[in-house]
Amino acid sequence: MSLDYNSTIFYLTPDPPYSALIPLLTVLFLYPRLYSLNTSTLGNEGLPPMVRPSYDRIREAGAHLLENGLVLILWVGSATPSKWLQEVFGATTLDGVDPTQGNLQPFDNATSTRVRGVVEEIRGQRGQYLRLNIVRQNDKSEHIFRQFLVEDKLDQGLNYTDFLCSIHKEIRNILS
Repeated sequence: MSLDYNSTIFYLTPDPPYSALIPLLTVLFLYPRLYSLNTSTLGNEGLPPMVRPSYDRIREAGAHLLENGLVLILWVGSATPSKWLQEVFGATTLDGVDPTQGNLQPFDNATSTRVRGVVEEIRGQRGQYLRLNIVRQNDKSEHIFRQFLVEDKLDQGLNYTDFLCSIHKEIRNILS
């Protein structure tokens, strides 16, 4: 967890309206929510379906929104249809998507309106402004997105399931 995230959580803790969010922020940081933003799964209202935070679950031909309680990361796959890119970003290719833009520009189409609506709905649920980072597949910044895919095994760590099993085993050892 970076110093910025630690500072944010520490800053929000004493304030009564935000102190109730601390358990939720902790859960979201330990197990982020990953939403599929593909046109077929986006729907018309509410939040789109969640997928397990694993690189195996995301598709190159689509986009996914990761929420960890403190930041939003919009991952865009290398095979995302150019129509979707045009409607959401105003670009026809993935290289035309500007990863430094902090917000999605409004375009006059249903997909743009829906994706921006999902981002705003999540921000509204958190009671604070969540910065939006755009990450293109195979970019050097993709590691930022991948570090939150907790069900993937890291180089020297455990995946989420193995971690829970090890905790369970430790608790059983302590109790016996």
